[in-house]
Amino acid sequence: MKQIFTLFTLLTLMASVNAFAGTTYTVSSNSSYSASCSNCTFNISAGITLTLNSNGTCANCTFNGGIIAIAANVKCQPCSFNNDVITMGSYVLTPNSGSTSFFGVTFSVSGTGYINANTPVTVTNSTFTFTNTSYFYNNGGQLDITGSTLKFNDNSYFFANAGPVNMKSKSYIIVGDGSTTSKAYIKLNGPTLNVYDASSAIILNNYNNYYYNYGSYNSISNSTSYATAYPNAASSLNCGGAGQNACATWGNPVVYGPATFSATGVSGTATTLPVVLTDFSVILTSNQEVALSWNTQEEMNSSYFEVERSINGITWENVATIRAKGNSATVSNYNYTDVTAVNGVAYYRLKMVDLDGQYMYSEIKVVRSTLVKGISFFPNPARDFVNVSLSQSSSDVTVQLINQAGQVLQERKASAGNATTITMQVNQYAQGMYVLRVASADGSQQASKLVIAH
Repeated sequence: MKQIFTLFTLLTLMASVNAFAGTTYTVSSNSSYSASCSNCTFNISAGITLTLNSNGTCANCTFNGGIIAIAANVKCQPCSFNNDVITMGSYVLTPNSGSTSFFGVTFSVSGTGYINANTPVTVTNSTFTFTNTSYFYNNGGQLDITGSTLKFNDNSYFFANAGPVNMKSKSYIIVGDGSTTSKAYIKLNGPTLNVYDASSAIILNNYNNYYYNYGSYNSISNSTSYATAYPNAASSLNCGGAGQNACATWGNPVVYGPATFSATGVSGTATTLPVVLTDFSVILTSNQEVALSWNTQEEMNSSYFEVERSINGITWENVATIRAKGNSATVSNYNYTDVTAVNGVAYYRLKMVDLDGQYMYSEIKVVRSTLVKGISFFPNPARDFVNVSLSQSSSDVTVQLINQAGQVLQERKASAGNATTITMQVNQYAQGMYVLRVASADGSQQASKLVIAH
């Protein structure tokens, strides 16, 4: 019989979880999961984080929505990730049997972490970003990349021992972050690369970024194969000059960037996407508005940005359209304030559209607006006491008084409901600067400075 459980802040069922088959967990508060599971489904509420913090195996597991923090080595046999925001540091995610799928996923891998795919993988409508020395190791079969972008920054890389690797429907593998210090690369050690349409490409951004493949790659739309290894022309691109790498020879099938591998062959320049986006941030302001800002390092035939918002990470609405500079080789700054921000959790992304209608999405940002309305406190400076007034709260809240060392000196709780006032005695504390922090049950919080003066 299928069983349904609710996960609380700390799961207490972990010791016996392997006894359950076909279990559905509703994750409605920030939670940790510390065991293996078989035929499990995790439905994670918007803005809620499920932390996988113990080495284990998920046999036929499904993860829907919310945020997943991978803080241990996890095996998938197999897994399905749908509309999740996933972060992983120096750990390993291993798709180990069956076929693991990612749909509508934003996946960030950092440190020395890596995806160790020992089985076929499908990546659809997703963005994967690898930084530091993290990497994607495709070692188990076919990799289908559809409507997705894989970015390899810093010294991260993509390595494929198995395949084919299929790129379809506006898919990009972007190698390098634009700086010459980045030595990111892509290496295909035997498998076939298939580029299905003119809107998909591998992009090398600089001369220390490279593509390694003894074999030709196939343009499916053109029914043509393109050789890249020495002595073909591509092997002499961006090499041999002052400050550049030595050109490839027999036994070293390398092509250096900037270069683009597309359905029409190899170009000696990096494809210019609508924009090169940097520093995209989403911040909750003190008056409960959401401030978005972003920079572009360069733009080519860029038309406009759409600011999109979602309350569940699945269904998106356009809340603003911002005209782009169009063509620019210098840094351009943009900002937008969402004054109609929703209460609770909201997801934001940018849709970057160029003049011919081609577009790409940015990574997804998550912001938690407080569910507490009308927070105020008085007097400030305080001598004997401070009153904290909460005019409305749609969730339970905790009010804390914190000193400069980060110690919680006092803590008071208030239940969801109508206006209330919490009084804290402060005359027992030394004069100086303190912090009043009000935290909602969903994890959102506000902090303000309080001066105690006697």
